[in-house]
Amino acid sequence: MEQLKNNRWVVLLVGVILIFICAATVWVSNGVRPSYAEAAGVGMGACELTDIAFDEVLHPEFIARPTAWVQKESRTATVSADNKTQSPDSATDKKAVSSNQTQKSKTNKQAEASSNVSDQPKTQPIQSKSKSEPKTAATPSVSAQKSASAVQAEVKKDKPAQTGKAAVQTAAKETASSQTPPNQLFFTTTALLGQDQASQATWTYALADEEVLLLERIVMAEAEGEPYAGKVAVANVVLNRLRSANYPDTIRDVIYQRYQFSPVQNGRFDRVVPSGDSVKAVAEALNGRKEVPDDTYYFVSLELATDMTVPNTRTPVKKIGHHTFFK
Repeated sequence: MEQLKNNRWVVLLVGVILIFICAATVWVSNGVRPSYAEAAGVGMGACELTDIAFDEVLHPEFIARPTAWVQKESRTATVSADNKTQSPDSATDKKAVSSNQTQKSKTNKQAEASSNVSDQPKTQPIQSKSKSEPKTAATPSVSAQKSASAVQAEVKKDKPAQTGKAAVQTAAKETASSQTPPNQLFFTTTALLGQDQASQATWTYALADEEVLLLERIVMAEAEGEPYAGKVAVANVVLNRLRSANYPDTIRDVIYQRYQFSPVQNGRFDRVVPSGDSVKAVAEALNGRKEVPDDTYYFVSLELATDMTVPNTRTPVKKIGHHTFFK
């Protein structure tokens, strides 16, 4: 009792608080939040009931917020329900659209098929025309007759062409044979004969491969920078000396005769390698080709000669390149 007397203000304060709590529970009994009695029936504790009553009395704005939230949630729920109900409709709409498209495509295909079927009788006469064409082909037209005559003319023209080809082949064989050195040379007292003039020869000369090489080297050494005809003419001079009684009796001795060919004296003859033109020129000269007469025994380059004995004592015959040939 003494303690209560000493703490009377506390008891008074508690009583006032209880009175407020009771008033608040009565005031909010019909509100959104549960009343004190409802909360107690639900099984809330004393502290929770005190908080509810305190919030309802001192903070009435807390009541409006939950109601707004509840209304918002209800709206969202109704919207989602509407969407769910509308989605099957949209799906059915899409199905209907797709079915319409398929039906349209089917109808288009059917229309195309029907058009193709309707077109078939139109194309049949064309096929019958093509079948009847071979019958008319039996009677040749004027253009066909002209083409046939042209073919015959070409065939007639081809016959001389074949003879021309044969002539070309024979000419090729002859040139091939002329580019091959012979095994024998045929002479008379005044001329070198061809291979087809063997019956007219007064004497023959057996030609060795070594002598052919010597002849190719002297032509290369003397007429390397000269025209092809000049190379043949140099070979003709060597063969004319071989035929003449005034010179040695072999090709080797004619080439190595002293003071006759300057490349032999200065060593160039031993160093050169015959070119293709030199080999060919020698072969043709051995087979009877002549660029200078049979009585031609000398040739001199007047621009380079230091000894003018031959030009001063011999008769010039022909000038080929830088060489002047004398008899």
